[in-house]
Amino acid sequence: MYTQISTFAALQLLLANQGALASLEPVPPTSQSCPNNSHLSPLNHLRSCPPLVDDETAILTNSWYPWSIPPTCFLPKKQQKKRTQVKAPKLCTFTTLNTWAGTPLSIITTPETAADIASFIHSPYISWLENDRGGLPFKPTHYPKNPYKVEKLPNKGYGVVATEHIKKDTILMVQPPVMLQLLESAEQNDKWETRDVLRLLQRAGNQLPKKQQREVMGLASQGKGYVLDDIMKTNTFDVTVGVLEGSTGQMGWGSHSGLYPEIAVSFLLLPKVGRWITDLNSCFTRYSPSTFIMEVVAYKDISPGEELSISYAPLNILSTDRSELLKWWGFTCTCALCQNPTAIKKSDKQRNRIQALLEEFDTPSKLTEPKIAEIEELVREEGMEGQMGDLYNIIGNVYAQRGEMKKAKEYGKKGVVWLSWYAGGDSERISIAKAFVERLEDFERGARDWRP
Repeated sequence: MYTQISTFAALQLLLANQGALASLEPVPPTSQSCPNNSHLSPLNHLRSCPPLVDDETAILTNSWYPWSIPPTCFLPKKQQKKRTQVKAPKLCTFTTLNTWAGTPLSIITTPETAADIASFIHSPYISWLENDRGGLPFKPTHYPKNPYKVEKLPNKGYGVVATEHIKKDTILMVQPPVMLQLLESAEQNDKWETRDVLRLLQRAGNQLPKKQQREVMGLASQGKGYVLDDIMKTNTFDVTVGVLEGSTGQMGWGSHSGLYPEIAVSFLLLPKVGRWITDLNSCFTRYSPSTFIMEVVAYKDISPGEELSISYAPLNILSTDRSELLKWWGFTCTCALCQNPTAIKKSDKQRNRIQALLEEFDTPSKLTEPKIAEIEELVREEGMEGQMGDLYNIIGNVYAQRGEMKKAKEYGKKGVVWLSWYAGGDSERISIAKAFVERLEDFERGARDWRP
């Protein structure tokens, strides 16, 4: 005998069963619920806590996923000599032969950082990230044709020269790294033995496919010390990767050196005499911490035959500081500005004036629109537009301290626009700028009190 039930009752039963099934599904983890506060996918149903892998776990579990090769690790100095209760981080080499971009990558970092970034190395959700940066794809504007070439320049060594007119904001190069190294380990430090760091560096290079090994070993060097260490010091960019300092297990950003062979070949070209002559920088680099991609973008309109160049030093520092910083690459800059004492004197004076104005703004009452206009003009004259977003953010914060929320929001939004382009849509700098504007909007709606 069959019991007849109404359509409404059947629907109620169906919904109840679905609710019961849903309650059995695991709850997607959050950054805070993962042991190492890992970066997670923005898509809830794809979230999972990445495993913390090192040489010991690889042996115990017979698994080193998501890495292609079992990691090699070394303990820090103090733990090698004496076991301590406070566990300091290991330093390891991690290698994957197939990232999301289809390229290999070797990383010298801590197990905590490796776990923190594992999901983004293999599945960074490019469409989501491209949408977050206004639909701009991670590929050169002229793809697949390059509007430039590398050639020998008279009395200059090798350089990159435009073969056609290049418009301002054109994306010229897009490349993921082949090697990343925790910056702290690349310098003299009290955590890890130098010989251990060099062993890990050698293994990181050897674990790359032959094609990438040839690319890396063909890069310029200064002829100092172990060759691969020399190549890394000569050709890498400072990038932010994973957890704070790569060892705290807390959310943040850690400084690493990133090796991008195509960009290094094109822009970090050092002749044997150790001097590189170029025009003032016509391009800038933009880094994406969510994908590790480095882009080279035209800073201005570039004419055919004009040399392409990037700044080796932060845009806002003085000439003496630039000279000292460039010694890291082992050469002396002989660009038009650095070789003109009169121009250097004027440039340093203008940069000092920018700094003096910003120091004045530490007293909020001294902020005025004419002073802001003066800063904007000086920034343009010095070719420091890439810093304008940060300056607007500072100005917005000063207005907020004065209680002028409309002006604060105006300059806060300007900062977001400039930083979105020059720093990148997923950079820490843009995150800070956006958070400032969001706080102002919450204040406007009465959703929160204002606290500087």
